[in-house]
Amino acid sequence: MRVFIDLIIINFSAVLAFLLREYRLHFIKRLPSEHLGRYLLALVGFNIVYLFISWLVGLYDKRQKRAMLEEFALIFAIFLMCMAVMIAILFLGRLYWVSRIIVYIFWGASFLLLCASRYIFRPETVARRSIIKYDLSEFKQHEISRASDIDLARVDKLSVVIVTYKHRETLSKCLHSLKNAGPKIPLEIIVVDNNSNDGTIEFIKENYPDVNVVANKENLGYSRAVNIGLRSTASKFYLVINPDIIVLPGAIEIMLNYMIKNPKVGIAGCKLFNEDGSLQFSVRRFLDLRTYLYRFTPLRGLMAGSALERRYLMQEWDHNDNRRVDWVLGGCMIVRKNAMDEVGLMDEKIFMYFDDVDWCYRMWSRGWQVAYVGEAGMIHKHERTSANKIFNRATREHFKSLFYFLWKVGLRVPKDCPSIQE
Repeated sequence: MRVFIDLIIINFSAVLAFLLREYRLHFIKRLPSEHLGRYLLALVGFNIVYLFISWLVGLYDKRQKRAMLEEFALIFAIFLMCMAVMIAILFLGRLYWVSRIIVYIFWGASFLLLCASRYIFRPETVARRSIIKYDLSEFKQHEISRASDIDLARVDKLSVVIVTYKHRETLSKCLHSLKNAGPKIPLEIIVVDNNSNDGTIEFIKENYPDVNVVANKENLGYSRAVNIGLRSTASKFYLVINPDIIVLPGAIEIMLNYMIKNPKVGIAGCKLFNEDGSLQFSVRRFLDLRTYLYRFTPLRGLMAGSALERRYLMQEWDHNDNRRVDWVLGGCMIVRKNAMDEVGLMDEKIFMYFDDVDWCYRMWSRGWQVAYVGEAGMIHKHERTSANKIFNRATREHFKSLFYFLWKVGLRVPKDCPSIQE
């Protein structure tokens, strides 16, 4: 309803501008009525674009109660100012350009007034996302205390699969953390190296002789390498982690205990921290059309902190409790063998990126669940290589995976996933 009131205000302003120019400002011979058809066409286009942006940000979505108009007002004001500048340049040097530019200035003024009113009176919930920070030493003690009461007698071992490519230093820290974590059950660690050629294999054999190393002769991509590691061993549960993960004591026991108590969960992730203790938002909702448009177009920079972004990243929730989620980041996930046998391994057509989205999507599609274990946590030195350069290989693979996933599932969302049930 609010968006229609705003449209009435803006259109009323445009009509007043038209009448003012037609009947009062006679310092230019040509009147706007001579271009009435073009003027009405521009006004209709304005309304359509306005409604499209309101849909894009989710103003009409009742699930997004925090979606407010000011979150896209600035975006549309930028579009409007660009339009005004284009009109000015296009008609500069002609007498009749002033007739239309006056109307566009009135549109801009009325819209900016709306922006200003919403900025001044905006609620606190519209503010950009805040950083959630934890005391890691305190959290570690909590995990250790929680894990001490867990009985894992029914689990004979846990297979840990780590795929690495030129990450010898971070991998060393990861393996050291696994050793120091001292879980109550035996760990079978499999490192799959994608032809790093940086001494990783020799380093592991010398310093971690108990670790099983699979040396690929070429970079096979993340999904294929993970599957190689999964096929190389048999276990009831598999922990798939990136080499930049630091495993905290107690985290493995808590995640395993959750999987045992929730037999319908096929994949689970845990809380991930940056090195300074700040929380990484490691769970997501499945992407819909609006989210695709904002995540993979220039709108991403303009819409940072918007309700659409907060909803996609699930920032409206404190991440302290355990809950079912659409999907979890592949940096750390524990997988149930029974679910994997039914759903299948990672899709090997995906070289990297979207492999975790696809796997979780297939879990929900086959009746399994995906969960987030907020009681457990690990440190993740997250590196987004696709964001460093525009045309590097990681960026190309990111978009290739995106288009493949879109071709594979379209805009469909599994009917039982949490975002559909909300």
